[in-house]
Amino acid sequence: MSEDCPTVRLELQSSPETLTLVRSAIGGVAELIALDPELLDDMKTGVSEACNNVVLHAYPGSSGPLCVRVYIEPTAIDVLVRDEGIGLPNAASSDDRIQGVGLPVIQALAQQSEFRAPPDGGTEVWMRFEGERDGKPLFARTGKAAADDGWTERLSGDAVASVSPVSFAGGLLGRLARALAARARFTLDRFSDVYLITDAVAAHANQAASGPRIGFGIAADTRRMDLTIGPFRPGASSRLREEKPADDVASALLLLSDELDLRRDDGGEMLHLVMTDREWRPALTLR
Repeated sequence: MSEDCPTVRLELQSSPETLTLVRSAIGGVAELIALDPELLDDMKTGVSEACNNVVLHAYPGSSGPLCVRVYIEPTAIDVLVRDEGIGLPNAASSDDRIQGVGLPVIQALAQQSEFRAPPDGGTEVWMRFEGERDGKPLFARTGKAAADDGWTERLSGDAVASVSPVSFAGGLLGRLARALAARARFTLDRFSDVYLITDAVAAHANQAASGPRIGFGIAADTRRMDLTIGPFRPGASSRLREEKPADDVASALLLLSDELDLRRDDGGEMLHLVMTDREWRPALTLR
């Protein structure tokens, strides 16, 4: 596992709702690589258990950062769950700590697993899931992930993600956006629009990303969802601002977004859009 080259990096705030987002993300990855259903169940359960322990134990009486990294290796899938909480008690034995956080469940499902105390604090749970059974692969091979360049540090939201290759953005973005749209209490019609918006954004990312890795942040509030994604090549998104869309991607974004904004960035451009529920939607504004 190369820790600086995750296929997916997902940044969240620990809360009971976090588990829905994590499971949605794992499901999105599984769809993209045609993951074996049994292995998918094991991964969802093991990763959910690790994240639930962060919610319950890492930040007593409050919430804090939760990071999930997925590494798709040639013959295995590694998952790292990390928090910045209270860490492992120095006085507790390994067995005591295991009983407190349910690691036996993870050990039963993962081929290998480790509980770690990083030097800078917090706790890590590392899991490796075997990618072959009886000599047959359990998922489709993918291209090598590019290094995590830290670009997502400028993003914020209920879910912040970084993916490589860029083709992974669609499955992950769609799953997370729909989960957050449900949290934002979108009506059924507007919820359906989320599918179209995220498909259009993913298609644009595949065409216009400035490199082999792309990041996005999604924030949800009552009847509102904000999405920021990038970086894109300078000028590659200009067609999205045309009043008469030239293609289906631009048409979907202009017709279904309430706000559409291109923001300059040192590494290129960021696309920011806002969706609100149709009942409350103001007229589209272009900036």
